Amino acid sequence: MTLLDHVVLQVDDLNAIGDWYDQVVSLAGGARTFDTPTLIGYALPGQPAQLFFSLATDPGGRQTHLALRVEDETTVRRVHEFATALGGEILHGPRLWPEYAPDYYAVFIRDPAGNNLELKCQASTARPTLSTQPITPARPSQPN
Repeated sequence: MTLLDHVVLQVDDLNAIGDWYDQVVSLAGGARTFDTPTLIGYALPGQPAQLFFSLATDPGGRQTHLALRVEDETTVRRVHEFATALGGEILHGPRLWPEYAPDYYAVFIRDPAGNNLELKCQASTARPTLSTQPITPARPSQPN
């Protein structure tokens, strides 16, 4: 059983967010399984859709924190590399977060709609190197 049942996030551009999450979810082993003009959804194989995006009913600057559980550190790093290659904003690079749990390994990135996306896993017994960067809270993007 997973802690997360489903999440629906409103976005201004459903096509752009769909292109982004098609890639991120595929790296985590899932796929788009629900697709209408106003709502798309994603699932892991054999599971019901748990992650949905709908067209915004109140367009504007929303930020939501969304945590996706992935298999391992390699997947966390692959999503980090994907986001970096696209010029995405990295809120916190992949590392252990011992303040959450001794084996909590995650990356935090800003998705194209401004959401704080976390990809996390239980770290393997071969511990990754701890970051020496201080932990600072993510701040919402400022309008130009």
